[in-house]
Amino acid sequence: MSAKSEALSPSKREAEKDQKQVILKAENHASREDHEEELELMREGIEALVLEGSEKNPEWGITEGWFQQAIGGMFYVMGPLYISKEVLIEFARFQDADLYFTRESDAEVLRNAPRLVRWFSAFLYFIMLPSSVGVGLIWGPVQGASFLLASFGIPVLTIRIYNTRFNRGEQNRDELMGKKIQEALETNDSVLAIVGHAHADGVMNALPDDLDVDHHPTKSEGLTASGIWDFTVRCFQMFSLLFFLYLAILWAVVNFVLPFL
Repeated sequence: MSAKSEALSPSKREAEKDQKQVILKAENHASREDHEEELELMREGIEALVLEGSEKNPEWGITEGWFQQAIGGMFYVMGPLYISKEVLIEFARFQDADLYFTRESDAEVLRNAPRLVRWFSAFLYFIMLPSSVGVGLIWGPVQGASFLLASFGIPVLTIRIYNTRFNRGEQNRDELMGKKIQEALETNDSVLAIVGHAHADGVMNALPDDLDVDHHPTKSEGLTASGIWDFTVRCFQMFSLLFFLYLAILWAVVNFVLPFL
């Protein structure tokens, strides 16, 4: 609920502002320190949790399959780097807190981008994905696997960055997150919103100026032996998945495609 509502008197707006509170937690999606702070904030008790992410699996259109493949491949490979939000979701349910996600599905990311940006990103995907096989055959599997990861990531990030930095109004990702937080405030007085650190400033700007927002930036305890080891293990898992996927693609192309060319 926005405190800017003209239907309320100044005294009522002031009282409503005092009652409503948003705890905005910026995070590095791979940071265990941020995850621990999020759990600590939830232990204090919340009425609603807003998470950056998708509420449900999308129904992809016939021309959107490339994006489904690209985003699926990217998160399959990079999955070990991300800290799961399942604990936060279960904690919210245990507290009977309302649960909100910042987008209905991943298809929103694609559909909110202008047609030209979607075409350009699709062009990059269809050029880079098959080229990764040629890179591997010419320069080696390490270079080929790296190019495969880029073929997933660059088209997806092009659309996501455009939606955040250049899209305006209701299609801007930060604006959409801010609206989702205000939606949660319509029926709750205490909201914990967790967003990526790259979105935190934009979300702050999207919220009403006189709303009580407690901003928690990303948390860093500095380099520790356990932290370095944990990140190294997760990087190894990521690259293992990447090479397994790439070698499977390379084997299929060499054995089932090239013989017919």
